[in-house]
Amino acid sequence: MEKAATKPYVMREVPGKGKGLITTSKIPKGTRILSEAPLFQVPSVEIGPDVLEALIVSELHHLTKDQKRAYVSLRNSYSKESGVRPICGITKTNVLLFGTHEPECGLFLEMSRMNYSCRPNTHYNWNNETERLTIHALRDIQDGEELIVSYMTQTGPRVHRQKFLEGCFLFHCECELCGLPPGASEESDMRLLEIAAIEHELEDGNGTFYYAKALALLREMFAVFREEGIWYQLIPKVHVVAFQIACMYADERRAKIFAQRALEVRVVIEGEDSLEVAKLRGYVENPSQHASWQLRGRSPPDEVARMEGSEVDDWFWGKMTLEAALNG
Repeated sequence: MEKAATKPYVMREVPGKGKGLITTSKIPKGTRILSEAPLFQVPSVEIGPDVLEALIVSELHHLTKDQKRAYVSLRNSYSKESGVRPICGITKTNVLLFGTHEPECGLFLEMSRMNYSCRPNTHYNWNNETERLTIHALRDIQDGEELIVSYMTQTGPRVHRQKFLEGCFLFHCECELCGLPPGASEESDMRLLEIAAIEHELEDGNGTFYYAKALALLREMFAVFREEGIWYQLIPKVHVVAFQIACMYADERRAKIFAQRALEVRVVIEGEDSLEVAKLRGYVENPSQHASWQLRGRSPPDEVARMEGSEVDDWFWGKMTLEAALNG
């Protein structure tokens, strides 16, 4: 993981979006673009407006004048008609959860200037080790390109994305993906629905079906990823699913390969100091640490066991047919 020595971006007006972050140089994939501590924290659960306002006022009291100016200049998605007080509206618009089940969320001045896209070029993550929010480049980002991020952990058809964003973030998304022409948008929606259907089948099967079928489903998902142009946190998640299934079949060699592939992507999107990266390193060394190993009791079919690490990659990413991967 590379780390930007100085800020590789500036804040500028972006037509139709307000302010945004624009790169000032090329940023290689995997670069840590930003590492930011929260300006202040608030509970992630809903609390009364009076309590929330008092909490925010108390937090603002400790900030510098420049920080206060930066805070009041942030976007407020709540209109006067909503009844939400401006000071609360700014906070509710811009805070981010520290994690899925964390009791608090934080407000980040730099991150708050990043505009949203359903097809982002960066990934944000809360690093529990450093207690900072990090932003990493999902791909090579060119000089003069806007840094964009997604708030959604999963993607779906356009109508579902729009409903979620309008309900939770009070804006209508007009990003590259949402702005596709009708025909292309429908094709994209079908691919995203196919990904969701495979995910559900894997979850419902819970690893109980034939090993080769589980791997075939995962390969099918990766093929759709490639066609849709997806490269984000879902990639390591799917490799972890493959790792868990391999553990259920006591297939240590294959489990290590899948854990390694998940690790490589996690390093790109979260950095070497991520706790999730540390956990995956442990699984690469010893897959039996994972709870799925306790469910073992099956043996991998001979044809699957013959696959080498490079063949697994080629098979998953569609460079080889299943028969070629299995039969060498």
